[in-house]
Formats: sequence, C-alpha cells, structure tokens
Amino acid sequence: MPGFTETFRPDDRDRAEQAVATLKRLGVRRLRVRADSGGWHGWLLPRLASEFDLLPVLALGEADAPDPVGTLLPALPVLEWVEIAAAPGRIAAVAGAAAAIRQAGRKVVLSGLDPAALELLAQRGGLDDIDAVGIGAFPGTGDMSWPGWEAVVEEYAQAMAGAGRVPALWITGTGFSTWRHDERGQIRAFLAAAEAPADRVYWSSLQDLAPDEASAQGFHADERDYALGVLRADGSPKLLGRLLEQGGIAAVRSVDRLGRPGSPRPASGSTGKPVVITGGAGFIGTNLADRLVREGHRVIVYDNLSRPGVEQNIEWLKSTHGSAITFELADIRDPHVLREAVAQAGKMFHFAAQVAVTTSLVDPITDFEINARGTVNLLEAMRAQAEPPPLVFTSTNKVYGKLADLELRLEGERYAPSDAEIRARGIDESRPLDFYSPYGASKGSADQYVLDYSRTYDLPTAVFRMSCIYGPHQFGTEDQGWVAHFLIRALDGEPITLYGDGRQVRDVLFVEDLVDAFLAAQEHMPAIRGQAFNIGGGPDNATSLVELLERIGSTTGRRPEIGFGPWRPGDQLYYVSDTAKFNAATGWQPRVGIAEGIARLSGWLTENRIAAAEAPVLRRVAS
Repeated sequence: MPGFTETFRPDDRDRAEQAVATLKRLGVRRLRVRADSGGWHGWLLPRLASEFDLLPVLALGEADAPDPVGTLLPALPVLEWVEIAAAPGRIAAVAGAAAAIRQAGRKVVLSGLDPAALELLAQRGGLDDIDAVGIGAFPGTGDMSWPGWEAVVEEYAQAMAGAGRVPALWITGTGFSTWRHDERGQIRAFLAAAEAPADRVYWSSLQDLAPDEASAQGFHADERDYALGVLRADGSPKLLGRLLEQGGIAAVRSVDRLGRPGSPRPASGSTGKPVVITGGAGFIGTNLADRLVREGHRVIVYDNLSRPGVEQNIEWLKSTHGSAITFELADIRDPHVLREAVAQAGKMFHFAAQVAVTTSLVDPITDFEINARGTVNLLEAMRAQAEPPPLVFTSTNKVYGKLADLELRLEGERYAPSDAEIRARGIDESRPLDFYSPYGASKGSADQYVLDYSRTYDLPTAVFRMSCIYGPHQFGTEDQGWVAHFLIRALDGEPITLYGDGRQVRDVLFVEDLVDAFLAAQEHMPAIRGQAFNIGGGPDNATSLVELLERIGSTTGRRPEIGFGPWRPGDQLYYVSDTAKFNAATGWQPRVGIAEGIARLSGWLTENRIAAAEAPVLRRVAS
C-alpha cells in the first residue's frame, strides 16, 4: 500500500483531524507532508507523527528561507526520515542540509533532481549524506510521453551506479488527475506506481482542491491541479477511494482486472457487432446484458462504477458469461473513451445517469454534466459513425413535472384521478413537458437531445420515459430503487421514511418486462425512431406507497415501521404510465404482476443481498 502525500492547513484543525481519520480508514500508514513553515511545528506535525510514519518535506528552493532543519528536528524526536526537495538552482544547499539532518541521527531522502543533476551533485560530493533518492512523475497528467515506471526507476539506478552510489530509490511524487473524469486511469496509475520497482511510493493525494482555493501554480492556472484526490472536493469518494476503504489495494486490483480493455469474444453462436450498454453495471443494465448474452449477443458494459456495490453485478456477469461480456470502466463524461466504445457498437442502450433527485438538488452542475452533457457526448460519438448504431435511451416520467393540474381525489390509501380516462389508461405522451428539479431538467434535456438528433441528424434513436422499475440485481436506496429499498428495510427490520403522506401512486414494472420492451424497441426501430414512449406497469400495476408496504408485509412477514417526512420538490401525487402507444407500435405489454414481482425480488434479495451496497462507504469530509 503506497503512502500518501497530503497538504494540510495548520490553521484548520478540524479539517486536519477529518483528513487523519479518513486516511486511517483508507489503510494509509505512511504520510508525506510539506514542512517548510515554522507554524506547522506547534501542533500539526507532532499530531501527524503520532498517527503515521511521517515523512516531512523541506523545500530548499528559497535562498533566503529560514533554517528549516534547525526548527523541524527538535519538534519531531521520533522522526526517522526527512525529505529534502531541491530546486535545480539550489543544489549547493543540499549537502549542508543533508549533513545537518544526518548529524541529528535522521536519514535523508533527496528529491527534485533529475538523473543528470544527481550525477553532477555526486561529483561534488553532495550525495555523501543521502540515503534515498526521490523520483517524481505524474503519468497521464503532467507527462507528455511516459516510458513506464520500470524504465524511469532504471534510469535513476544507472545514474547512481555511475556515480558510485547505491541509495534506495523512492517514488516521492506521483498521482493522477481525474479532471476529465477518467477514474479508470487513476486506478491504473495508482496500481502502476504501487507495483513499480521502487523501495517506497507516495501517492498524491487524499482530496481534490476546492474550486475557491488557489493551487501552487495560481488560481485555476491548470485545472488538472484540482482533481488529484481520491476524494472529491466535497469529500465524496471517487472509485479509487471507495475501493481502498472497502478492501484496500486488493479491491482495487480486483476491479482493475474486471475493467481491463480487450475485444469482446463471440458468445456461442453470436454474429455481428456487440451491443453497448452505458451504465450497464446497474440493475437494469445487468438484467439486459444477461438476456442479450443468453440470446447469443456480445455485450460491452460501459460503466464508471460510481454506485457502491455495482461491481458485484459485473463480477456476476463475467462469472456467468465469461468473455461474452466486456467491461469498459469509464465515465460517460469522457468523450474519448466513449467514442471508442460507440465505434464498436452494433446496437446501443444508454442508461448511464445521475439518478437521484436529491443529489441533483445538492449538486446541479454535476447532475447536468452527467445527464445532459454525457448524453450529448454519446450522440456526437454516434454522429461520427458512418453507420450509427440504433439507440434506446431511458428518460423519466419526471419530464412531465409535478402534474399539479391533475385533479385527484383520495380513495382509501391512494390518490386517484377524477378523469375516468386517465384512471383507466394512465398518463400518455401528449402530456406537455414540464421539467421540475435539476434532475428533471437534465434528464429532460437529454430526452429532447436524443429525439432531436434523430430529427436533425437522422440518427436511429428512441426514448423510454420510464416509471418505477424493480427486480433482481437492484441495490435500492432511499434515493433510487425504492421498491427494493422498502424490501431491504423490511427484511432487516428497519424503519422506513415516507416523504409526504404515502398515498402517492406509482405504476411499477418488473425488470424482465422492461427488457422485453428494450428488445422490442430495437426490433421495431425503423418504425419508432425519433419517438418517445411512456413505459411502466400501467394501471394494472399501480400502487400507493403505503399499499405496497402492506403487500411487502404480507409477502415477507415483516411489515416495517413507517415514519413520515415532508414532501420533496417535484413529487407527483399520481403517476401511472399509459403504454398504449408502445403497445400499438410493437405489441409489447407487461406480463409480471405486482404480487409475483414482489415475491421474486424478495426471494432474490434474501438469497443474494449485499448489505454493504446499501449505503455510501466513505463518509464525507468537510471541505
């Protein structure tokens, strides 16, 4: 496990303590910090030294800087190593600082010099008190051409051998910026550094720089400086951070093996180009991929694994179907990797999305970047193809807004429309669009882009405005996948919070029926292209939340305790899909009723549930 390099502010003790706690949860034992300010020595460095194997870094780049060695060493009596970061024009000061550190009984690692400068320093006797040489490089972030760690470390080893020196070789400065949302690249860079032929490695860093803070190069002088953490600036974990806490470097290696690129091999009897599913590690994508492979297709699952637990779905797909499934660990916001995937596609399904209304209210920009911009990235990649693959995009009923004008009346434990036709058929596609909440706006924008690219660029696309989907492989939470969430809480004997009065009505659709609809859409794409369809269980599978909880209680024998919270922005009191348009175009209709579906999902959860998947792993660190 590499050590970490992190920057602390001595005037913000609470934030420093949160960082210490997070680093320890990640399993970090070695910590590298800059220590060239006398203000650090009062409490911060002794505190860090009490928790970690601390490596303080003294920068010798300022000619008129005060003597850091004389200040630092008395404050840290247990210190074993001190790093000297030498700027090329200040190598003359290195020998004196190293000798002072050695005389105090500590070991010295020297960084900041390339092999040629080290050889020159050695000729002057400047390496006599150096125990280790630190190497710094940021492949994929700051280096234009990268030969690999083995070649880089070997170059330093040869330089030292030529100078008659054999110091230890450390990687003291490396990391990977996710400024282009390439979390796969960060994982691979982390593993490459961890497995490099070096005696010790330090990774930069714990947390992204906050947008309102200046980097060492200035205020947003280089955006790459802002995305080097394994946590985002708001403290939420990137994939690398989540995996490190879940299972250390072994968990990182496990996911990396799943995501290694390669050409998908044919499934038994398959022909033609593979089917690409963005967001394919989610429960809908997993069920679709499973069906497609069983019917002889090859499938590329394109997913960034941002949702905790979904790596279990990839492991299940690959263990079940082997090389017929190719996993592309990538983000929909990375247009370069996305373009490569689309170029391989024979058909496409686009599920990758930020799916929680609550998250969109907290961070509407990220919600927009994923849902709207990510979809345009995909459409542009399709438009670049000589023969664009047909695409089915999953939108949401939230594009119809709150439906506040719908006249309702309370009937027992549910709301019901006063209009007899809507009661009988549900909401059809003639309903005016009325985006509500950032989530509704971003998904609605994507919905309209998908339809317009069919009209403007003649792309073969269709839109599903979906209601509530449930079924196996669903890791339900309060924010998304509420049917599975209710079942999980019931099975665990945990209380459930309903927002509103619980009498709001939704139609639920079992995922097998949805997969049937996906396949029907692709089959009938020439006839349905450029159109949107409401897809859900329809009036026959409509239920209020409290009615569903009663049903779950009967099915599982455990009726959960219910609490009530305030209505959430944009909540619809009634939404039931009218699927007549899609039925007329393809002949599709749901086959699995609520009772059967709930029983089947309950059985799957009981057998397969992964408790850790229900909640985000890393607690947020205040920024």
